[in-house]
Amino acid sequence: MAISTAKTILNSSTDGVAYTKLVDILSYPDMGSSPSKLDTTSLSETEFKTNILGLQEAPDLTFECNYDEAKYTAITGMTLPSYYFQVQFGTDNGTFEFQGQVKVYANGGGVDEVRKMTVTLSTSTPIEFV
Repeated sequence: MAISTAKTILNSSTDGVAYTKLVDILSYPDMGSSPSKLDTTSLSETEFKTNILGLQEAPDLTFECNYDEAKYTAITGMTLPSYYFQVQFGTDNGTFEFQGQVKVYANGGGVDEVRKMTVTLSTSTPIEFV
């Protein structure tokens, strides 16, 4: 499936109900991670190990954005221990929700480049497709 041409945005909320746009994003990470494998191999196995799926790591998510001083300042001021977040792919291409902490930093740059910033979210709940 092609990446949606509709706007992809990152939203935030303090209550998980009333979301507001945090930033437009230029790139986004995987919305999850591979689970660990739990070894179930017994001594009677002769050729292959066996396993079952275990837990997934709670990933840190990084979103690249164009630098905007007002948005940078607003994100820096988000000091609660946890917020609700949404990654919204247009209006009908899916939304992912989760809770976590947020940090932002200005990216390095060079000649003839748009200044960018990176928003990093550390998830504290599972990422759910809603």
